[in-house]
Amino acid sequence: MTDVVKIGDATLYHGDALPIVRTAMMPAVDVFITDPPYGVNLGKHGAANEKRPQFLVKQGYESYDDTEENLLEIVVPTISELVDRVMRGVVFCADLNVWHFPRAATIGGVYLPAACGRNPWGFASLAHCLFYGAAPDLHKGAKHTAIRSTESAEKSDHPCPKPIGWMRWAVDIASRQGESVLDPFMGSGTTGVACANLGRKFIGIEIERKYFDIACERIDNAYRQQKMFA
Repeated sequence: MTDVVKIGDATLYHGDALPIVRTAMMPAVDVFITDPPYGVNLGKHGAANEKRPQFLVKQGYESYDDTEENLLEIVVPTISELVDRVMRGVVFCADLNVWHFPRAATIGGVYLPAACGRNPWGFASLAHCLFYGAAPDLHKGAKHTAIRSTESAEKSDHPCPKPIGWMRWAVDIASRQGESVLDPFMGSGTTGVACANLGRKFIGIEIERKYFDIACERIDNAYRQQKMFA
């Protein structure tokens, strides 16, 4: 059974993303923005306890092995479903997995001067983003599809959190004020926090109970801070 929690303009689902996306309980959304914690070599490898800097920490989820097979079975079908149903989307993904996803309209990302790992050619310095559809209000002025960042992620018990600045950038470039944003792999809820900060409605899905509870707390805190400063 799927648990549903409502916090402010956010609706959070605890459950498996693909079945929820395919059911009538899923409301219509304007854009999907997600950073799936799959396909980024988490878990059982030499860098699993990497501590330089926080966004490079690579520890596996408790309930699955981060294999290419799981990426293809869990993530790619969900993204494919959303590409067919939602007019805009942004997906963060590791460079080696770009080719597994549906063909994007363009590729951008976050440039990391300190690098974010290694590849067969040397240091990897770009956290890739796949952009689907077209930017809203492009006629009013184009925004950058890549940014430079040295920001670290907020400390949490999630194995692969993204810095809030990254997700604020993604939400800002992909959605209008008041639109609804879906993150089918919301993890610790950073996309939801960004939506609360920027005045977007949010729908999040997370299968791990531990991370779902963290997301609920962080998003609730984001709305509480808004009320306090208002």
